[in-house]
Amino acid sequence: MADRDDRVAVVLTCYNAGETLLDAVSSARDESGELVIVDDGSTEPRTLALLRDLEREGIDVVHRPNGGLSAALMTGVHATSNPYVFRFDSDDLLEPGALAKLADALDAHPNAVAAWGDLETFGLTSFRVPSVPTLDPWFVTYASLLPASSLFRRTALLEVGGWQLRGGYEDWDVWMALAERGHEGVYVPRVVYRYRRGRSGLLADSIARYPEHYEELQARHRRLFVDRAPNRRRSRAPRSLKVLLPLVDRLPGLSALTKLWVVQLLTHLFWNGGIRLTSRIAVQALTARARRL
Repeated sequence: MADRDDRVAVVLTCYNAGETLLDAVSSARDESGELVIVDDGSTEPRTLALLRDLEREGIDVVHRPNGGLSAALMTGVHATSNPYVFRFDSDDLLEPGALAKLADALDAHPNAVAAWGDLETFGLTSFRVPSVPTLDPWFVTYASLLPASSLFRRTALLEVGGWQLRGGYEDWDVWMALAERGHEGVYVPRVVYRYRRGRSGLLADSIARYPEHYEELQARHRRLFVDRAPNRRRSRAPRSLKVLLPLVDRLPGLSALTKLWVVQLLTHLFWNGGIRLTSRIAVQALTARARRL
């Protein structure tokens, strides 16, 4: 059993997650000084029974009317007090010792407001997905390849208002808000959590509405897009991406979602993965697209 880290609060959100909840809780309960489960208005009997059992075991469960992921996350943030906050989903699995490594990274880098690592998929796919190594104000306007489950310094998270959007892009919004204010993060090159890949879910449901969500991000973080040129000059992204991403953005005849996929593939190829990972992701994307046709 790992020693609980009293620097970290884990906020685990749950909505009708009876099939996966116990595994997620088991992976996180001995890793942090605070664990709060936020039940976002679950109605499934199995989920409600499991939540009652967990409460009897002494785990803090906060029940709230259904209001979406962002509202649930912020309910959890305000129900905890530790200086570092880790956002966690009820269908994922935390890797042992990962939170301590992320907290150590924040302790060692007092100017960093977030620490993150890599994720490993399981379910439909099984491979390690490395994150981009910096919180880059230029790159974040093209794609979000920083993981949802990351460790945030509470003060900085509250400063930008935390999670606010609905529809699957609330994490990208938080990363943009932090980058817009000039905040930095620190990358820890290890797997932090295992991400369950399924045929449905919030991410899959949000893809079809990507163009309108991206327009909302542009409106909310206008300064980042206005400052793209100077931020590009200061960016630590590879030169290849600095050349290619603006070209992709201007390509005629491609949908906004297709451009996003191209940007993600180029980033994995040139910055955080290499040709083997890029090939696997490309095959996966094409297979998923064929299933929808």
